[in-house]
Amino acid sequence: MKLTNPKAQITLERIRKLIKEVAILVDNFPKTTAAFKIAGQIIDSVTSAGANFIEAQSARSKKEFISIIGVALREINETNFWLDIIQDLKLCSIGKAENISAEATELAKIFASIIMTSSKSIK
Repeated sequence: MKLTNPKAQITLERIRKLIKEVAILVDNFPKTTAAFKIAGQIIDSVTSAGANFIEAQSARSKKEFISIIGVALREINETNFWLDIIQDLKLCSIGKAENISAEATELAKIFASIIMTSSKSIK
């Protein structure tokens, strides 16, 4: 998908890369019930962050845009929560989870910045 806003396009590419990294990460989990459940949760949250970011690009109003980016922010924060659990349970190497978590944190900062900047223009 190609977006007209160059900054949004760069952010989308980062989200897509994060989704791929999480998918590879969970494919290497041990085959246990807990790992399976956690894998499903983190895949759901990271892909939801991406889907909501895309949905926000076609929002009908600035308020709707801010609201949908807020959902993307909550989902990326949930992704970081699951990454913490993954590290606690040692389902992968700490370094790999930390690298993915660092990128998710950066995306959370981008989403928060988008919300703050967009909110200023509607007050």
